[in-house]
Amino acid sequence: MSTAPKLPADAASADVRLKAVTHTPDQITVGQLLAWGDKHPDADVQDQAARARVLLTGLRRRHAADQELAAIDSEEEQLAKRLAELRARKAELAPAKPKSKRKPVEYPAAEVRAWAKEQGVDCPPVGRVPKAVVEAWRAAQTNG
Repeated sequence: MSTAPKLPADAASADVRLKAVTHTPDQITVGQLLAWGDKHPDADVQDQAARARVLLTGLRRRHAADQELAAIDSEEEQLAKRLAELRARKAELAPAKPKSKRKPVEYPAAEVRAWAKEQGVDCPPVGRVPKAVVEAWRAAQTNG
């Protein structure tokens, strides 16, 4: 035996009609919820709907910006790949660059080193003779 009170027939049918038109919270769309909030007699509910619209607008803008950034990143990667391909092909087609020729040494290195040693001027025994040593040797040659 049930302990629930018996409803009149017209009340039971009204309850069924009410259940048919109401939505559960997860079934109502954002647009429907905002429209409901806009029309609600409570000013606080209307204010919440207005603030929700502002926040949703901000979210939509951020979402659009993120979508655009993702598209830009993708296109940038594709362009970088294409540019690398073009540069590689250009290098294949371009004529070889002539090798640079070394300038002939304008001084007898062995003679300059010997002079530097006699004069007590610091000069490395191998490699390039420092410019200051060469200039001092030339000055000594023209004065000497």
